[in-house]
Amino acid sequence: MSNSPVRYLEPSQIRAFRHEGSVHPRIEVVDEFVVLSAVVKRVFPQSHPRKYISILESKGKEIGILKTLDGVDEHSRGVIDEELDRRYFTPRILRIDSLKSEAGMWRFNVATQRGDTEFFVRNWRDNAHETSPGRWQIFSVDGARFEILAIDELNERSQRLLDQLL
Repeated sequence: MSNSPVRYLEPSQIRAFRHEGSVHPRIEVVDEFVVLSAVVKRVFPQSHPRKYISILESKGKEIGILKTLDGVDEHSRGVIDEELDRRYFTPRILRIDSLKSEAGMWRFNVATQRGDTEFFVRNWRDNAHETSPGRWQIFSVDGARFEILAIDELNERSQRLLDQLL
């Protein structure tokens, strides 16, 4: 374990680029150095998804943390947002169209921000967690994550269907 202190980076120091065909973005700390294959992670993905963004070398060595993305130039922010979205993609459930118990699992047919989908959940108590009041994270049998941001904001039918599980 490293004893080196955390280095906080200023948003104005950061320039991010994605070259065609590259897996990871290139991130420059202006007037210091360039990380050719950077990894971007959220330090607190649930409680502060827009704050405390860790920038690492591809081998995992942290080069610094951005306390906020506010102040990062528009292009760089787009590259970082795209990378975070790819890493933390969790479809948000907007509506539950049907919920049925089948062969010891629950079959969900839902609408998400990316379209309609179907997934299965085995053992609801082990695979669904209330991360804050009314906010739920659900893990399907194939390892995908889904999220309900606020149960009370779902339509009445969706809430009635969820009552079977809660």
